[in-house]
Amino acid sequence: MIGLSESDLLKVDDPQSVWLVYPFDQGTERPIAAFTGFMSAFDLASRLNAFVENGIGIRPVPSTPTNIEVDRYRQLTQVGMTPFLIRLKSHGNMVEVIDGVAENLDEITLENNVSKFVSNIQFRKKVGWEFDLMGTFWAPSRRLAIKKARTFTSMITELENRMPGLFEKKLLFPVHSQI
Repeated sequence: MIGLSESDLLKVDDPQSVWLVYPFDQGTERPIAAFTGFMSAFDLASRLNAFVENGIGIRPVPSTPTNIEVDRYRQLTQVGMTPFLIRLKSHGNMVEVIDGVAENLDEITLENNVSKFVSNIQFRKKVGWEFDLMGTFWAPSRRLAIKKARTFTSMITELENRMPGLFEKKLLFPVHSQI
């Protein structure tokens, strides 16, 4: 299901090729990873094909500059980690594994994915702490990815319970002046 042709296989040891990993339904225009080594690309695609609905393919392309960082996920892949796409919802503390793959395989973080909820006072005032996030969690198994996602949800929930500082209180709960 990886979609390799005979001419692709001839490039396995070609130092002039980079191996793109991409969802079949998106094509090589939207790669999710790129590797200098065939085996890293093959391992990642094989793991993802176990649960990604429309499948994952790999394709060699010339090693000219690509729009994706090459070997960014090599170390994670080599130690046996898999990028699971997980949806987190504050309502009911729900964690759901999605049979798909994110546009990039960077793991979801408080700094990059949740900071807008924590730091945007107007957002907190208007929306509150309800969230519906989807992101990648790297783990050696689905069970451990879910456990990691639950811990992440707990961290977000803990931030919700944090008392706002004096400055935040003035922005969140403005005192209306009497005229």
